[in-house]
Amino acid sequence: MSAENDMSWEDLSLKRCGEAGEAGLWIVSLPWPGQEPADLRLQGRPGSCSPLGRWPGRADFPRRLFLAADADNQAPESLSLSEVSASSAKGIAEPEAFMEAFDGKEQPALHCEHHRLVLRHGDRSVGLTMGLKTGGKVHWWEACRLVVLDQSPDCLTVEMGGAIEVEHMSEEVLKAHQGVTNPFLHRHNWLNGRIYARLHSNGVCEVFAHHINSKFFDGGRPLQDVVPVIGFTVDAPVEELDEAAGSWDGSVSEISLGGVRFDLAECARLATAKQPGAMSHEDNTLVWQPYLGVELYGGDGSEELTGDPFIFHGEEKCFPQGMARTLRFSLSLSDRSPRVLRYLAPVSWYEHCGDYVFGAEPLEDGDQSWELARQWTKAHVLEGGYEDGLLPRHLRTSRTLDGRTRHEPGWEGEIPYAQFLAAWRTGDSEDYAVALRSAYYFTDVIVDHSEKLVRMHATAPPAVALPMNRMQGTIAAYLETGDPYLLEAAEAVTSNSHWLHKNSWPRLAVGRDACFLRSAVMLYRYLGDEFYRRIAREGVGNVVTSQRANGSFGDQGGGSGIHQWGGYITKPWMGTLALNSVLDYLELFPEEAELKESVKKFADWLMSERQVRNGVRTWCFQHDYNGERRFFHMTLGTYVDLPSVNNSWHHETLARLLAYVAREWNDSSYWEAWSESHKAADSCSNDHSVAAALQFLRPALG
Repeated sequence: MSAENDMSWEDLSLKRCGEAGEAGLWIVSLPWPGQEPADLRLQGRPGSCSPLGRWPGRADFPRRLFLAADADNQAPESLSLSEVSASSAKGIAEPEAFMEAFDGKEQPALHCEHHRLVLRHGDRSVGLTMGLKTGGKVHWWEACRLVVLDQSPDCLTVEMGGAIEVEHMSEEVLKAHQGVTNPFLHRHNWLNGRIYARLHSNGVCEVFAHHINSKFFDGGRPLQDVVPVIGFTVDAPVEELDEAAGSWDGSVSEISLGGVRFDLAECARLATAKQPGAMSHEDNTLVWQPYLGVELYGGDGSEELTGDPFIFHGEEKCFPQGMARTLRFSLSLSDRSPRVLRYLAPVSWYEHCGDYVFGAEPLEDGDQSWELARQWTKAHVLEGGYEDGLLPRHLRTSRTLDGRTRHEPGWEGEIPYAQFLAAWRTGDSEDYAVALRSAYYFTDVIVDHSEKLVRMHATAPPAVALPMNRMQGTIAAYLETGDPYLLEAAEAVTSNSHWLHKNSWPRLAVGRDACFLRSAVMLYRYLGDEFYRRIAREGVGNVVTSQRANGSFGDQGGGSGIHQWGGYITKPWMGTLALNSVLDYLELFPEEAELKESVKKFADWLMSERQVRNGVRTWCFQHDYNGERRFFHMTLGTYVDLPSVNNSWHHETLARLLAYVAREWNDSSYWEAWSESHKAADSCSNDHSVAAALQFLRPALG
């Protein structure tokens, strides 16, 4: 926490994050200091207050309070907080949710029934059914279970999951293939469908619907001729269903069926005029296909391997192994608008509650580096289509495809977290919306949900790489939404990364492959789970063990041949990435002398390696190979001398590391070394540099 201990929630003014207009629900994920929670309400309106996360060592102290309130179709610019001692939902109908079976197959030897989630408020209801389309037919959810996660008069929170079969197994197949000869035995043949829903006492419902191609009885596989759908079952005249049916390009973001209004604005971004989804109906169920199909752009690497910069095209209707996509929408079963409007606390409250802990020194007046990085994320995020929310890796190569500019894709989980830090600092609604879309894109598309690891960027499945497993953006998105899918993905990837690391430990080098440890530290910070602290401490200990005698680090290690080659490469950048997790840990446990000395040792190596380039003392990208100053450059096909005296390198991970050493050892020369290099640098040339600038620079605003 900051030194501003006299701050109080009573003095907060929450800022609207979105356009003015009719809204049915206000929500805020309010950071909470390390103290007992209060039962708060927004603007004194009926609503709910639920804890999220917890402070380490204090199970009763939450990290966030998730507040929701009846907006009465209003959208004020700001909201205040008040405390109540009892439920405020008196006189408002309590919402209901139940699972309903339908369309059962009359097969005595192979019972099967489909299920839908029914949401009810007063005399209005809607059924939600996860499904897929294959062979021109719709297959629905089956073998489901509904779980009530939390229930009060103000809010009912439920989760429901089940399988959606691709190729039907008949009773005849069951009888004809006894024992292990059954062709469907240990053969992945379904999508998982999962809905997380919050039903509020004013009739507004938030829905997070996930289609996930994971695994259960084998290693998983891609599913051909498969496009996800979701069914809305309503008591509506056929004329309303007919009117909604047809091609769906996302231009219509709100629909009304049988007195139920749906806000589909976020999902509408997944469809385009050139790659539309569709709406049709079966009896009283609207069948909504939200996008044409899965698309995945690989850029240069994919084109080098296959001649096609795309790994998957939407028109192919392949749902790849490990792929997922989330549909975030809301609906209203009352006279309230289905629109959910978010509010944000001022940045000083985030600082007070420990959400900014990476303290570099403030930038000098007039330094626009942080702002340039912030604008880079908004200028270059992919807008619309299946990959809505993707940020580029860099801008050096680009293609114009179907009238759209596509840059080399960056599958980087740290950048959504940096975007959230920027949004919390500015309160800007566009910053926030792009951060949330980026986080869901990364979690859905770039996490391989069959392996529970992050895909290697621009590479077709099943390639993975330990340095890619950075889940901070996913964790931040969980803190903002409460969607358990996000938290579970972050926990699974972080845990698996620990064991992936252990598969090749001890090894020659640890560099950027230590980045997954930042997620472990963050999970401990926000969940207080000792399991992740142990993972983090063991991992940062391995980082220290792998540090070379001169203080430097290898690029990354593990394996042989091309995969061990990087262990002999020395780059300043890789050392800062290796030590970022150590610095994260030191923020929580500042007295760990072994870790502090490792940071200082590397900083001293950095200081000894500075050279004058273009009149500025700085560093270059690579400094040696196997301790020698000559290196065979594979791209150029020749030997080069190191370090280069012509090309400089700068990255804002230096701001954090050198500021830390300057403060801890009371030696300003380290910070001055960063400052000299920073003034001659471009802080936003790629996703890594942008993420570092947004995390580790402190702008004047806020």
